[in-house]
Amino acid sequence: MRRFVHLLRLTLALLLVMSSSVAAWAQSGRPEIDIRMSSTMFPPVIAVRGVLAERPFDELLRSGFPARLHVRAELWSEGRWFDDVNGRAEWDIIVRYDVIDRSYEVARRTGEGITPLGSYARFADARAAMELAYAPPLPSPPRGKKTYVLVQAELQTLQVSDLDELERWLRGEAGPAVQGKRSPASALTRGIRTLASRLLGGEVRRLEARSPSMVF
Repeated sequence: MRRFVHLLRLTLALLLVMSSSVAAWAQSGRPEIDIRMSSTMFPPVIAVRGVLAERPFDELLRSGFPARLHVRAELWSEGRWFDDVNGRAEWDIIVRYDVIDRSYEVARRTGEGITPLGSYARFADARAAMELAYAPPLPSPPRGKKTYVLVQAELQTLQVSDLDELERWLRGEAGPAVQGKRSPASALTRGIRTLASRLLGGEVRRLEARSPSMVF
């Protein structure tokens, strides 16, 4: 029952800040993907900026909803009829609020593991850490061909699995309750999580950018 009340409180907090989300997004700086690449600098250095507004994302994080920025970079070479993809790299930037330490934790997750990017008392500092440039491990471009890099980024504030993981972390449990012992409110609490996920569909931000073509 306590778990249900906790989830209900998080959902109500979400509903309260959703009304201000559109205005806050419009007032924030324009989100952008910065790709820095030259014939002498490869792999490119990529930064995704302006995807978090001061509000409502700060309030959502403090209410227990982590933010995840997923980035995919693809290396393309121009062909006579069709362009060819020569390689890709993907990574996540995760921001969550630690209710115990009252700090924002930022980390980068790649196929090789998780790299902590710091713990910050101010949301503005966590945003700056999230926007740090990163050089993804893309393969060397083909010689003598026009090459460009295509980057796609997606910010999603919440998924059902995020709430599950957050609940386990708050309870200090190593894994979910999968032993058949469910409270009578289990179906209802999952319904609340699903509703919250659907509501946050409006908080999904997608960006795309392409570098100029160049010959290496």
